Amino acid sequence: MVSNAIDSQLHLPQALRLPAELTIYTVGELHPQWLTWLQQQDEAPDSAARALDASAVEQADAAGVQLLLALHSALQQRGCAMQLLEPAQPLLEACAAIGLDDWATALSGPPTTHPTEMAA
Repeated sequence: MVSNAIDSQLHLPQALRLPAELTIYTVGELHPQWLTWLQQQDEAPDSAARALDASAVEQADAAGVQLLLALHSALQQRGCAMQLLEPAQPLLEACAAIGLDDWATALSGPPTTHPTEMAA
């Protein structure tokens, strides 16, 4: 795809597309994928907000939210913000169930960049 080639030449941050299932059954395989994405973010030229496309999440639980918290923390340590783009209702409900609804809402603000997407 032409836009991916252009984006990689410009080193634009890529949005991480969250999977349909963000649960204890998937975090083990997602963790290394997200570490790879995180390392790619280190190569981006600025510290703009990194976007996570959360629109496709159909199932989420505390383990999935915990992995998101770990990613958020890792981005903050790198001086980057994290934004949840269009968080699906199941993700918002999982956050609310463990008292993190304000956290999820705060991260759901309007994006400051126009990142390309990368499937997780």
